Amino acid sequence: MGEKRPGTTIQLGVIRDGKTIGVPVTLEAMGGKNNEDESSSSEHGKPRWGLGLADLTPDVREQLQAPKQIQGAVVGNVQPGSPADNAGLRQGDVILEVNRHSVQSASDAAQALGKIEKGQDALVLVWSNGGSTFRVLHPSQG
Repeated sequence: MGEKRPGTTIQLGVIRDGKTIGVPVTLEAMGGKNNEDESSSSEHGKPRWGLGLADLTPDVREQLQAPKQIQGAVVGNVQPGSPADNAGLRQGDVILEVNRHSVQSASDAAQALGKIEKGQDALVLVWSNGGSTFRVLHPSQG
């Protein structure tokens, strides 16, 4: 990757439930911004919820084997020890709702997460592996 230029898209091999899937990843310069890392709601330069989000493009939908009726934001990365990690969110999960309001894109989800008052939990509906579950993101302490 060190020889690739920012903006280049590569295929990242991910093993999920014993199956290998390819996830397209667009490289960025060190210190660059993720598609939507909810940085508008960050403290001291660290994203509040600890997750990076991306739009559910047709290519990503195919990679995840997500049905056409699934709309939302794809979890691109999860910071270890973050509220998202503690709630069990994983790369490739699709956030369908934030606090019972549906989201259609990464920017929708980032905006909804950013509107949650400091110290309040976030309830997210997540599609993963063919099923949907609610997860609660508890804000970081300190």
